[in-house]
Amino acid sequence: MSQFTRPLLHPVDDAPSTERGVDPAALAARGVAVPYYDAFGVLRHTPAETLARLAARLSPAPPPAPLVATPGRWHPELHGRVELEDGDVIDVAGALPADAVGYHHLLGPDGSRRLVLAAPEHLPQPGRTWGWAVQLYAARTDASWGIGDFADLETIARRARQSGAGMVLISPVHATAPTAHQTNSPYSPSSREWLNLQHVAVGQAPDAELVDLSDLAAKGRALNSERRIDRDRVWELKLTGLRRIWEAIGRRLPREAERFVTEAGEDLARFATYCVITEELGQPSWREWPEPLQRPDSPAVLAVRERAASEVAFWSWCQWIADLQFARACSAGVDVVADLAVGFDSCGADAWVYQDAIATGFEVGCPPDRHNREGQRWGLPPLDPDALVRMDLEPFVKMVRAGLRHAGALRMDHVMQLWRLFWVPSDRTAHVGAYVHYPVDALLAVLRIEAHRAGAWVCGEDMGTVAEGVRETMADIGMLGYRAAMRTRPGDNPVQSMATSSTHDQVTVAGCVTGSDTLDLEAIGKAFDPEHAARQTRDLRRQAGIDEHKAGAEVTEAEIADAVLAQYSRVAHSPSLVAVVTLDDAGAVAERPNMPGTVDAWPNWRLGLPGGVTGVLDGELAGRIATLMRGAGR
Repeated sequence: MSQFTRPLLHPVDDAPSTERGVDPAALAARGVAVPYYDAFGVLRHTPAETLARLAARLSPAPPPAPLVATPGRWHPELHGRVELEDGDVIDVAGALPADAVGYHHLLGPDGSRRLVLAAPEHLPQPGRTWGWAVQLYAARTDASWGIGDFADLETIARRARQSGAGMVLISPVHATAPTAHQTNSPYSPSSREWLNLQHVAVGQAPDAELVDLSDLAAKGRALNSERRIDRDRVWELKLTGLRRIWEAIGRRLPREAERFVTEAGEDLARFATYCVITEELGQPSWREWPEPLQRPDSPAVLAVRERAASEVAFWSWCQWIADLQFARACSAGVDVVADLAVGFDSCGADAWVYQDAIATGFEVGCPPDRHNREGQRWGLPPLDPDALVRMDLEPFVKMVRAGLRHAGALRMDHVMQLWRLFWVPSDRTAHVGAYVHYPVDALLAVLRIEAHRAGAWVCGEDMGTVAEGVRETMADIGMLGYRAAMRTRPGDNPVQSMATSSTHDQVTVAGCVTGSDTLDLEAIGKAFDPEHAARQTRDLRRQAGIDEHKAGAEVTEAEIADAVLAQYSRVAHSPSLVAVVTLDDAGAVAERPNMPGTVDAWPNWRLGLPGGVTGVLDGELAGRIATLMRGAGR
């Protein structure tokens, strides 16, 4: 996971306590890990102040967890009347029909309804393959308007297929708030159920030929010459272009768009209404709106929807265009692997819709580990696990379903979110947080149901602090793990894994072999382990046959290419089913896409690929990597 660490506030001693009348045993029974082991194997006791806040936030009597069953298999609690997903009601005596994969309800004699998740035992599996990993915003072509878009993704996917690859892993494409100041991090979206309009190729939108977009296209293409992505300017240009087309078609939905809107139903209507209110008020935080507008089902919000029906239709139409273009890219011959962020902005659309399920006063984060000595707070609100169960897991189901609407696979960022999340009080330091457990069996069942329906495979990012038994459970159901050669030896990877050199948060091959990454870390004052960094550089140079004592500035482009090939040879020949090559490494890029623990000290999520994505894919190094992967039997 990769967001940012807020400033350290009010340090609290790390010591066991039962002050303020908090019973740690009672909290443990409600899903709080009291105490827990950190990444260093040290037993940590959550401070009494944090425990008191958790006790006040969590339900004193958690609801019964959903019942998870395998269709056609006997289950001891599956007796009585069951309302199937299609509305039919049947009597069951221990088992559901073998073809009853889906979401059902066990009806109690008292009128109660308990969610029944009828899920296959295993997830679909990929073949032994390889592909490219790309930060989509960075993957610009000559036709881009300052940022990589869905048309560029289609180009990448087609090029990948031609080179023998079977997949393309992309950064999250979740929706941002429709404001002049766009968020940079794709991992802090406004909504995980809808798409980011910055990735729309406006010139390829339906009916774009009806208007003159040449002035906007010229300004957008001019942005490509700047290494840094200017999302605010991109948003201004693309929104202007979309509105021109909307006016040209008479501010009315085309027939295909009407079908899309009808199928999307209330979910899209609420998101579009959020966009309307945000634009009218110039305020993306629903918490700062007038009180009558702060609930999506209020009379005031319904009045806005009726008054501004044309604007609601506009934002719905924009999502239809994004959906069309993303679908086309996902149909270009390889599995597009969608990356699912671990959360959403507390002020955004999903938080507005699901506000009753948010654990206000806490943020998701992680305790200190070897790579982030201060721990992290990610600025994302956790969902209350009890509220999630009472809602029949609706936010999670809809997020996964949206992710698999067109994609051939999912990568779940911070897969531990299915088991537990580290809750940090919003006004405290990361090290005083506590782990809160989630209904993991039910969430894994949802994944299996949705992946079964989509015919998609799933990878869970399981690096960092991972609880005991997690990886074994992932292997049992067929979920791939995630392994980066900068952390672990590729030869030791399990077969059920996705292998790469590094993540978007880690050093690139060029940055490592030249030592420039260490200089970057020192320049911004980022805490790191210099011995570990030096050891990585020595090891990578040895693999590539580069003089260990050569100064970083003296390492040649040819030697960097040798290091990239040596590193990915290890990845290619690893046992992992899937091998992934970052386009940053294929382009010999030295900078990390993101520097964890920073906000403005580093241009996080703002660096485009030098020379554009087609320049990287057409380069000699990318061709040699593709040959290497095919030679390894991928």
